[in-house]
Amino acid sequence: MKILNADQLKIVDQETIQNEGINSWELMERASSIVTTAIIDDYFDIIKELPIAIVCGKGNNGGDGLAIARQLMDSGYDVEVRLLKADRYTADNQLNQAKLENIQYFDLEDDLDLPLEGFLIDCLFGYGMSSALSDEWRGVIEQINDFQGRIISVDMPSGLMLDAVGNFEDNIVRASKVYTFQFPKLALLLPENSIFVGEFEVLDIGLDENSILKQGTSYRYVEAGMLDILLRSRSRYSHKGTFGHVAIIGGSLGKMGAVLMATKSALKSGCGLVTAYIPKCGYNVLQIGFPEAMVLLDSSEEKLVDFQIQDDFTAYGVGVGMGKDEETVRGFGIWLQSLAEDSKLVLDADALNIISENEHLLKYLPNNSILTPHPKELKRLIGEWENDLDKLEKAKAFSNENQLILVIKGANSAIVNPAGEVYFNSTGNPGMATGGMGDVLTGIISSLLAQGYNALDAAVLGVYIHGSAGDFAKDWVGETSLIASDLIDHLASAFMNLLNESE
Repeated sequence: MKILNADQLKIVDQETIQNEGINSWELMERASSIVTTAIIDDYFDIIKELPIAIVCGKGNNGGDGLAIARQLMDSGYDVEVRLLKADRYTADNQLNQAKLENIQYFDLEDDLDLPLEGFLIDCLFGYGMSSALSDEWRGVIEQINDFQGRIISVDMPSGLMLDAVGNFEDNIVRASKVYTFQFPKLALLLPENSIFVGEFEVLDIGLDENSILKQGTSYRYVEAGMLDILLRSRSRYSHKGTFGHVAIIGGSLGKMGAVLMATKSALKSGCGLVTAYIPKCGYNVLQIGFPEAMVLLDSSEEKLVDFQIQDDFTAYGVGVGMGKDEETVRGFGIWLQSLAEDSKLVLDADALNIISENEHLLKYLPNNSILTPHPKELKRLIGEWENDLDKLEKAKAFSNENQLILVIKGANSAIVNPAGEVYFNSTGNPGMATGGMGDVLTGIISSLLAQGYNALDAAVLGVYIHGSAGDFAKDWVGETSLIASDLIDHLASAFMNLLNESE
């Protein structure tokens, strides 16, 4: 799914109106009715019993709010409307005012007199903001944010610009949920904006597909629908050699669980064979903990030193639990220099930390190697950043300069390729913020590489499957108790669900 800027969104809206032969009010009515239905469906059990306050601005986002108010009232809900006093309103806003009674108008210095509980629907500003709200808005925004019930924003939290990072002290609504039209907006996906965006849902309002296709963008939001062409079917005549052989390289005394999880997730993700290259202390751990894996031993008892790994593996996942001992760093560097140019490589954890401390090793990484840093590891690689937008720009530059693919882990994990394209992931949940999740991801992506997926497809698909497995696991154990092993147990569900989506 594309992520468009404000100018592109306006073009798509206008061309939808032109191509369908409708007027702008009819498109607003359609969009508003879809929001109304979503609100009722999502909060059906409680919304009937609670008051609803809708705070509207003078533009078309306010017009959406007025339409939503009328539709909720027609369905029997208790709705109060607050509309900003203005000398001028948009035409569609005025038309919706005429269809609604009992509107309470307010000035910026007024008390909004909001109910003590229930729902507040924020319809002050949509995606069209080009500058931050001035301080005269502080009183209104603070009243909204102090509301004790659920705060729902339509399209965007008011005050948050479409492609900007907000600051804690800014005049921005802090929404429990955002219903956004047709496309995710870049600002909704940035971790620093999480205080303004509890969660968001994209609502399809039927904008013109041909117009959407014409819009170019380097940002995309990954959902099941765009992955159906990636998944490969299996021939009944396939054998284990058909699907590649992964080497998981890592482990040290006390950290063998990382390799165990990476090998398990690799084989559960479809590769034909997996071998763990580990220090001697991990032999029993791997052979007993995961008998399906083969094991190769380094000469050292407690750490990796030799890296005597043959070059006939179809993909390598390196760094999980590996440590940064001086001998490990030396052996890892020598091994990197020995790799063939077309080797397929996933680097995580200590492999990333070693490279960040020994930048000359970057030149030995094969093109399109996949690096999977969490935020601290990313900072060691690309340096400090001012905000999430600056982070993305620096990640793009790093990816291009070194011809590598970056998987920036976190909520809405971002995959960055050398062409400057960014793919935000749609799956996953807060329960996955626990140890071992990155090891599982390394195994998944390495497995997909071994099966013949190109590097970008392996990264995008791997991150999606990883998050989806976490979502299935959450349904069984909840977010609080979710651990990496639960995710491995639900990889099958994630793959089967995606296959069903693509059929």
